[in-house]
Amino acid sequence: MKTSTRLVFSTILVTLALALTVWNIHGQSLRVTPTPDTWSAGGALPANVMRSVGVYFPTNGMLYAMGGRASDTAGSDRTVPLEYNPGTNAWAPKAGTYPDNQVNNMACGALTVAGTPQIYCVGGSAAGGTTATARVFSYNPVTETVTALTAADNWPGNSLGNILPGGFAVVSNKLYIVGGFQINTMMTQQTWQFDPTQPVGSRWLQRADYPVQRGYIPTTVINGLIYTAGGPSWDGTTLVDSADSFKYDPVANVWSAIANTPRAGGETRALAVNKRMWVLGGGRTTPNPSMQVDIYTPSTNTWTTGQPFATARRNFAADTDGSRVWLAGGYDSTGTGFLSSTERFLAPAATSAVSRKLHGGTPFDVNLPLTGNPGIECRNSGQAHTIIVNFGASVTVTGAQIIEGTGVVGSATASGSQVTVSLTGVTNAQRLTVLLNNVNDGVTTGDVAVTMGVLSGDTNGNGQVNAGDVSQTKSQIGSAVSAANFRNDVNVSNSITASDVSAVKTVVGTGLPQ
Repeated sequence: MKTSTRLVFSTILVTLALALTVWNIHGQSLRVTPTPDTWSAGGALPANVMRSVGVYFPTNGMLYAMGGRASDTAGSDRTVPLEYNPGTNAWAPKAGTYPDNQVNNMACGALTVAGTPQIYCVGGSAAGGTTATARVFSYNPVTETVTALTAADNWPGNSLGNILPGGFAVVSNKLYIVGGFQINTMMTQQTWQFDPTQPVGSRWLQRADYPVQRGYIPTTVINGLIYTAGGPSWDGTTLVDSADSFKYDPVANVWSAIANTPRAGGETRALAVNKRMWVLGGGRTTPNPSMQVDIYTPSTNTWTTGQPFATARRNFAADTDGSRVWLAGGYDSTGTGFLSSTERFLAPAATSAVSRKLHGGTPFDVNLPLTGNPGIECRNSGQAHTIIVNFGASVTVTGAQIIEGTGVVGSATASGSQVTVSLTGVTNAQRLTVLLNNVNDGVTTGDVAVTMGVLSGDTNGNGQVNAGDVSQTKSQIGSAVSAANFRNDVNVSNSITASDVSAVKTVVGTGLPQ
């Protein structure tokens, strides 16, 4: 056989072997190689936009760029929201005009009032301006309407008329603003809480001051605590990036230091991705602006470096749904050029998660919300638990690990669109976060985190075991276990008896930690 013929034949055999391998791995059907958990280009903004705020809106699964401007020239302000559709990978301007053009450097977040989710925005300035507004407005993406609140609800942190909000984050349906920038003068350190459900004129509450004077602070929320990373100070002439980092407990109203971010920065967003804080590029002190992603793990108080995105930038819109990340626009690496590009960090998105136990062979599930406060598993079955995570398509998974809390992963297996994680050694009164590794839905591959509160005896799921749980369990004695009362079968015996009441009484006084 000639050499050239042998080479062609060998190439055919290798190609066939690879094809058969893929066939065998995925079960009688070839699948497209999934995109790994890294950054990729997204659809560009309709035009350059910087100093806007990215807000992911769970109600419709869209990302919104609120406010901002096209350049640093007066009159270039963006006075309508821009909507990004992750499904079509495209941006589009929306209806609803802001109440004014002071829409740069706002603080925004998704809040719910009377059952209606909306995006609330606070403060801001106009392009080229040296004053700032204190007004608050809401935007309803479903009805595409903008509503300005009255002056009685203006942000008290801008009493001087030239202070921009600093970091911002939403906890328990309240928007927190941390620090601020008194334009070309100094940084501030006040902390303010906005509650949209309170009466007009009573929606703001001043909280404990931030430990240092900072503005443009990367800020996010993990398990009910606010985390910060750096943020610039003012040296009398310009902004200077910093690395000091803190956490805030809204219940105790206390700030405390955490490990400093490894890279001084600011003028960017911090996002909660898989229960970790991601700090995305940003900054202006050389060598910033950056494309580096710094990742903080609260349970270990340590920092690592993630996958960098492609284009260094600062003052850009960004947000996450908890596993996927989008960023768009901003200033480029020179700090004076303007961007319209979008970048995406994609991973399979879970659709729901539950903690499942069998009561006499019948499964009953405790819902584990993928965002916000965790669902609480109150049933005690010898420190063993089973978590079910559902996806929108068939998936594979390479394993799972616990990144917060105490427990042991026994197994993590995928069947169709469902991943089952078996846990042992799970101690009581804790938040437990399980990270599914390398979830592959045939299109993307990435890690997915699910958090469960573990509090034996908390039958009403309010995070505390008290007389109310005892009374509720007593009222169900003798009742057949059903979807309405299965939480009262604390010992998972398939009957609600005095032993369940006794089990609750023994843990009265315990609570779920922050």
